[in-house]
Amino acid sequence: MMKRRFYFLALAALLAWGTTGAATGAAAAGAAAWAAASDATANADAGVSISLSTDASASGGEGEAFSRAAWQETPVAEGIILRQCAFAGRDTLFGSNQFLSVLIVSPARECALVAAPAGTLALTSELAAGTVTTPVPASGKVSTPALAAVNGSFFHMKAPYGGSTFSRINNVIVSENAPVENFRRDPQRSGAIVVSEGRFSVVTGFGPERTYEESLAGETILTAGPMLLLDGVRSDLHPFKFNSNRHPRTAFGIRRDGTLIFVVADGRNTKAAGLSMAELQQVMIWLGCRDAINLDGGGSSTMVVSGAVVNHPCDNRRFDADGERPVANAWVIR
Repeated sequence: MMKRRFYFLALAALLAWGTTGAATGAAAAGAAAWAAASDATANADAGVSISLSTDASASGGEGEAFSRAAWQETPVAEGIILRQCAFAGRDTLFGSNQFLSVLIVSPARECALVAAPAGTLALTSELAAGTVTTPVPASGKVSTPALAAVNGSFFHMKAPYGGSTFSRINNVIVSENAPVENFRRDPQRSGAIVVSEGRFSVVTGFGPERTYEESLAGETILTAGPMLLLDGVRSDLHPFKFNSNRHPRTAFGIRRDGTLIFVVADGRNTKAAGLSMAELQQVMIWLGCRDAINLDGGGSSTMVVSGAVVNHPCDNRRFDADGERPVANAWVIR
């Protein structure tokens, strides 16, 4: 059984920003972490306390800019923190305007995958509200509005709709890898989030078979990709436009203490350029993730907190909260 008390790490830098081939001119040595904000006594009744700390040892460059930025913190509930930051003007990130939303979630919280009704798509906010009938209830609380949610993996944007990657919810297969004919294991299906008895992990190393994920142990599985990190090591990123171009992005990561990290980066706007995959990979390192994987991005990238969209989905080509795209599945946090 997992412990009931978990200590979050606060954002600090142990960074050295240089260049690597994988990072599109940006670089790479360095890491940042969220340092513990209070001891066990302070957390015993209050749940989780998180503060943003600065580290005198932080080196200059992008990493220091990331750690010292004006992050806004919103406590959502015990064990759930929202942090957001607009990088602009003289305080850009990766040489561009960016807007990042980060959910930090204690593994003590319930985090479940929910799917849109068969043959349809649904807004992430609708899946968070529990106002649509899901094909497989994630739990007895499925109709209870979620405290937070982010969009899930890739899907068919035309009939028959539904997920285009493998998904299993509570031991029921909801969607399979597509296409059925001439299937190839591409980077968007190179890894999966696995939930086994409530414990999250990110796995990779799949065989070429379209149905390979059916052999994985875990009541809930969602295939996505590309992989970003595995056991603290950067995953190789294929040099194609999906990775090298900047887009809105959604990613999931896990810290060594089991803390769950959800990131949404806005994009396709002068106020938020979006991230390349290498830049997203670097952000997940700065956030202290051991393992991380890319989820669906673009117009799908959406984060919902307390019933409201808190990022700027781009499907309406405006920088507001009204540009949600219907999706096949989402992660909800209660």
